[in-house]
Amino acid sequence: MVYLPLHMQKPFFLLNFLFTLYFTLPAQTNYPKNDFRSPVDTTMSLAGNFGEIRPNHFHAGFDIRTNNREGMPIYAAADGYVSRIKVSAVGYGKALYIAHPNGYTTVYGHLLNFDNDIQTLANKIQYLKESFEIDTILSPVVLTVKKGELIGLSGNTGGSQGPHLHFEIRDSNSEMPINPYYFGYLIADTVKPMISQIVIYPLTESASINGKNSPKKISPIYKKGNYSFLKSDTITANGTLGFAIECYDTETKSTNKNSVFSIELQSGGKRIYYQEFEKFTFENARYVNAHIDYESKQKYGSKIQKCFVTKNNQSGIFKDVIDRGAIQFNDDSIHWIRFILKDYIGNTTELTLKVKGRSKPIFSKISKEIKKDAADHKMMDCLKENKFNTADLRITIPAAAMYDDVIFNYSKKGKMPGNYSPLHELMDDETPLQKYISIGLKAIELPDSLQSKSCIVSYNKKGRKNYEGGTFSEGWLSTQTKTFGRFSVSIDTIAPKIKVISKQIKDKTTDYSKSKTIEILASDNLSGIRKYRATIDGKWVLCEYEFKKNLLFYTFDQSISKGEHLFQIEVSDDRQNTSTLSFVFIR
Repeated sequence: MVYLPLHMQKPFFLLNFLFTLYFTLPAQTNYPKNDFRSPVDTTMSLAGNFGEIRPNHFHAGFDIRTNNREGMPIYAAADGYVSRIKVSAVGYGKALYIAHPNGYTTVYGHLLNFDNDIQTLANKIQYLKESFEIDTILSPVVLTVKKGELIGLSGNTGGSQGPHLHFEIRDSNSEMPINPYYFGYLIADTVKPMISQIVIYPLTESASINGKNSPKKISPIYKKGNYSFLKSDTITANGTLGFAIECYDTETKSTNKNSVFSIELQSGGKRIYYQEFEKFTFENARYVNAHIDYESKQKYGSKIQKCFVTKNNQSGIFKDVIDRGAIQFNDDSIHWIRFILKDYIGNTTELTLKVKGRSKPIFSKISKEIKKDAADHKMMDCLKENKFNTADLRITIPAAAMYDDVIFNYSKKGKMPGNYSPLHELMDDETPLQKYISIGLKAIELPDSLQSKSCIVSYNKKGRKNYEGGTFSEGWLSTQTKTFGRFSVSIDTIAPKIKVISKQIKDKTTDYSKSKTIEILASDNLSGIRKYRATIDGKWVLCEYEFKKNLLFYTFDQSISKGEHLFQIEVSDDRQNTSTLSFVFIR
């Protein structure tokens, strides 16, 4: 990845005044401290906190531990009414939303099931729509709840990677998630934030760090609760630099690496940058990819948070920023750069770095390479719409889809076996995107009979194929994606695999007389399971989908009488390849 020099980013400096004015406005909200109780009866312990860096988003709430098991009672945090019931195979899985008279809504995600009246209504809606997945908005008079009332049991549904409760507090009008700490939730915490490394970036073509125009990483020394640098870590700098830090926080008797509540960067005792995880919008949560060093995350899994702001970063976590956090080193003097990290309780960690400024610029070989790349490839302004077309490729990148101006790199390679276009390489998967971009690829020698099965696929660096969808029209496949990378036209003609987890067989009849469920293993090779339909004796039945386990399962209820019945299920992928399974069972 080539860093774009700031002198090529004219809006960077033009927007500084308005940017600084906007992000120095103080928070004005006074949140109620005593309205909400804990949603669990045990001592609250967090596996994840608000603002934590997750893949493509900031975490919007608390992940509350449930003793690594399902079935813990979950209670309404305050009086209110169930305003929304959402059931999905992904995301929050089985989730409840409770609106409260104080103007806030609490959210309870990854539930195993809902309590009696709520579960009855959810099932009624599912059968009415003949769909496991539902998302229903309710009026205030349908399901009212009292503070402390049982509303469900904790689970591991949806995108959860282990049993826990995802708990949120949102502004009911704006749907903006707010850090639950502000509402009086206090977790036992005597542990200071921890620092893994700091990184310094040259932000202009002529900027130098120890004579080089490339990022510099330094790991501080930790001793007796304090951090420091070796004398050899002193930096010599010239030009415009940006500073970043990899850090984490934890709580008492915990090993989870959670988010630090606030990060402050000072230069010479003056605040240059300050962020605080109070709130953000779901629309802007993906700006986490602008906030971190995305390339380092893709390569090494690190979570380096920038203390400077890229040209297109609308995350809203910044409270006080001067000159977008960029610091100038253009004199022959010593500069003291200080990081101040705090958790919500107030535990504080500080780290100071000595930087020797240089008034004369030092040019490096890297800057010449940047100039060469800029001349050979298309320069794209991230705040404008950009297009790139060839005889067999069409790309449209909307305004504000990228986080910074980039030098657009493109190359084309030969067809891979089984594909119907060359392999088009667009930038790389270390360059993040905020919005969908449109990609069109011309199909080559694609038989008419396979047009409905054709799709665009991408390949990661290990060669794994990923489905990107697509619509075929007049010889072209078109789709939208939120990632750069390597793309080609392929086909999906293989139907999903489905298999019953068999019970006792008697004369080719499956005995389910003592079973609680019928379980079906279902998997697909490429485009993924799109829809399914299960029936017993021709009538639709509620079959749940646990995608993490490739499992479809029906739970018996009183509607299935004793005797012999016919179970049938049909499963289709996104290219309409369909598999069916049927068998007779005894209840």
